[in-house]
Amino acid sequence: MNTKQIKSIVTAAAVLALGTTAFGAGYALFESSATGNADAAGLTTKGGEPSAMFFNPAAISDLEGTQVSVGSSFLLTHFSIEGKNPYTGKTMRKEADDRLFTLPHAYVTHKVSDDFQIGLGIFSKFGLGLTMDDDWFGRYNNVEVDILTMTVAPTISWKISDSVSVGAALNLQAMDVALKQKIPATKLNPSLTSPALDITQDLESSEISTGVGASIGITWDATEDLHLGASYTSRVKHDIDGDVSYYKSPMLAAAPVFKDTTASAELTTPDEVIIAATYDVTDRLTLGAAVTYTAWSVFDGLTIEYDSLAAVGAPEVSLEKNWKDTVRFAFGGSYQLNDAWVLRASYTYDDSPLNKSHPDYLVPAHDRHIFAVGAGWTKNDWTVDMSYFFEFVPSTSLTADFDHGVYDGGYSDGNANCLGITVTRRF
Repeated sequence: MNTKQIKSIVTAAAVLALGTTAFGAGYALFESSATGNADAAGLTTKGGEPSAMFFNPAAISDLEGTQVSVGSSFLLTHFSIEGKNPYTGKTMRKEADDRLFTLPHAYVTHKVSDDFQIGLGIFSKFGLGLTMDDDWFGRYNNVEVDILTMTVAPTISWKISDSVSVGAALNLQAMDVALKQKIPATKLNPSLTSPALDITQDLESSEISTGVGASIGITWDATEDLHLGASYTSRVKHDIDGDVSYYKSPMLAAAPVFKDTTASAELTTPDEVIIAATYDVTDRLTLGAAVTYTAWSVFDGLTIEYDSLAAVGAPEVSLEKNWKDTVRFAFGGSYQLNDAWVLRASYTYDDSPLNKSHPDYLVPAHDRHIFAVGAGWTKNDWTVDMSYFFEFVPSTSLTADFDHGVYDGGYSDGNANCLGITVTRRF
């Protein structure tokens, strides 16, 4: 078994380096709260609610008393994959199973003194999810992926003057991984060409991986109407240990490779910088913009180390990815309709970090356009925020990489619909 064959066997194991769902560029998630889904710039500069700590730990400095926010985003994804059969020239098309992902969030803040605020956030920052049929044409790349990360972020904010606040958070991040792919029996014997003899490879985390990072931020009311905010979130390193199981036809049971084993890999999630500005056009209307820089180049490749040579006939496999750094642009605003209601809307352009020289079917390899609306209703000590966004992924092409189970073709019909709801109680 040569090196190229071994690589093709474990191509989908690269998902160990991908951090519940979903459908963001790369594998980042920005579904922080109902307000954040529609007005990230406003939360980064002005705050106004506990979920602002997701974008900027300094932005909770003006909150009064004790406040608790809980809610979830519900994301429904859809896309299709096309591939050209190299032998017949026929175009094959497969729609990925529509999947509904639930992304819960919870935040609490408490004003310790006139100058200090503490808080705690629980949210998902990275994720990926995909389900395909066992017999689809790209099954040798992947069949099913479920990756979950959860971050617990104790936060502190200090109002150092009437116009400037700073903040910091400790990001305690947990990750769980499950992956399924098919391996052709021809890897054992070229004469075994029947798909019925495909070998199933399951990879699952043997324990939840944990890593620690940090965030720092600042807000500045430059004038009475102009508000600025910036934050930096550090990378988080994960050491992932997993169990690898193989399911084979009885006639292949004695094969010397593809034996159950354990494996390990390292993952580092990217650094992130957010810079935002908002301007109060009137007492009711605020417009803003935010730029997010994500250092995806940290994911240049992945090495899978097997604890048994019987797994694939080699001690380790290195997979090259060479992702690029990206910039995400968001433009939007809010309008205070009356004392009870606020309306929000935004547009976001989300750049893809994927390197098309290293294609796979894990995530749609193209940029994204996101159109969002939202509304908030306040009565006494309660606020209910709601949001909806539609995410559109333009069609894109992929160049064949047969060693990794990818055909000439591409993605089409990529879209996502997301509903968000957050309930806030002030004490």
